[in-house]
Amino acid sequence: MDVIVIYTHEDNHIYRSYFIRLFHEYLSELVVEINEAYIVEQLFELSYFHGFICFVDNEPAGFAVCFESYSTYRAQKVLNIHDFMVSKAFRGKGIGHALLQGIEQYCASMGYLKITLEVDSDNMAATRLYKSCGYDDYQRAQKGLLHWQKYLS
Repeated sequence: MDVIVIYTHEDNHIYRSYFIRLFHEYLSELVVEINEAYIVEQLFELSYFHGFICFVDNEPAGFAVCFESYSTYRAQKVLNIHDFMVSKAFRGKGIGHALLQGIEQYCASMGYLKITLEVDSDNMAATRLYKSCGYDDYQRAQKGLLHWQKYLS
């Protein structure tokens, strides 16, 4: 099994088509109807978007949508994994590990401070994956730090 992770932030019609294909599966589990082609088009217009596609034997098998931010406390870039998906046909084959490793290699080579992500507490498969790759719940590590949000619409 040949597994590679490709980084992209520039609009490329081939990468765009792979993202659309994978987003179609990713969004199929949501109750809200969302146009995956529109989402992908918007992502590639964002200057802080970083995309990763994992291929298995030249077949797109998963993706990560990441956004760059900046830690003013440490004066370094931070990458947030916003969406992370392995196609059902490729689950249980180490593809999630490979995709995370590809993201980590990119970040290490580009001088990022850390990688952050969110995961639903009931998503046990994802939680196991992230823990096995060394990720930890930093709300526990940094006691007293709260993460708040406010939806604007």
